[in-house]
Amino acid sequence: MNLFDLFFRNWNEKEEIISENSNDLWADSVTTGWEYTCNLSLITPRICIENDGFITNDTSVKPKLIGEPNKLGKDGDPSGNFGYWVRRHGHEEEFEELANISQNMIYARPSDIGRIPPKSKLEDDFKSFLIDFRTIVESNISIEKKLFMINDELSIKSEAYKDIYKKLVLEKRFPDSFFRNILCELNGVTKNIASILWESGYLTKEQVLNAPYSELIEIKGLGKSFISKIKN
Repeated sequence: MNLFDLFFRNWNEKEEIISENSNDLWADSVTTGWEYTCNLSLITPRICIENDGFITNDTSVKPKLIGEPNKLGKDGDPSGNFGYWVRRHGHEEEFEELANISQNMIYARPSDIGRIPPKSKLEDDFKSFLIDFRTIVESNISIEKKLFMINDELSIKSEAYKDIYKKLVLEKRFPDSFFRNILCELNGVTKNIASILWESGYLTKEQVLNAPYSELIEIKGLGKSFISKIKN
């Protein structure tokens, strides 16, 4: 191998290393920081909601997503199923004050209770509700206890919580629909089948998987082949 070939090979290897770590070495002269924004949804993990609005001033690297595997959106910025990072350019506070974003629905964020203006009391109340809800969901207590805590304790914790709870019940049949949809993670389970299982008293994936074949076959709407698919 001559000197040119050796140099060329070493240069290609360096390019490959830079390419593989481009997300870690990224920087520009315009970005002054990054701000994390979570999805205001019942399925968003608690850690994501708790970090909503978090700002990092480190511009030498792209930040990692919170509460989920890291990946990039179409624009090359970190964006996932539960939240995303956006660049800050140093004038955000001035713009928010001039635009009065907490009162302006143009800048409202989508949520499970409709669009919510950022930096508003409703946003604070809903994020607080979501954190308390996710604390219950992510705990190790039984599904029956979770439903009790949501329906009989969380729902009356404050006037704001009462309003949020009522809206979710009317529009999403909360909280049953939330837990019922989790059953759809089972092999071959559709929303219709999930409803059948739920109404039959099977409230979690574990309860379905651990149920004897002889029990499941008695449920109207479940066939032999379908039960075998779930079990496998």
